Amino acid sequence: MTTSAAAAHIHVHPEVLRRWNRQRDRYPWLPKPKRVGKDFRWDLDALDAALDALDEE
Repeated sequence: MTTSAAAAHIHVHPEVLRRWNRQRDRYPWLPKPKRVGKDFRWDLDALDAALDALDEE
């Protein structure tokens, strides 16, 4: 899933997801996206699982 689509799926702005990805030391729970060319592709299942784990803490 593209960054824009993944961000819409978790109800955040695409730039928020990009910032979280750039600041890995502050957001270690975020699953790493796969790079396709100069774009990122996100695994929605992994993203959902990471957010669910955060909610449980």
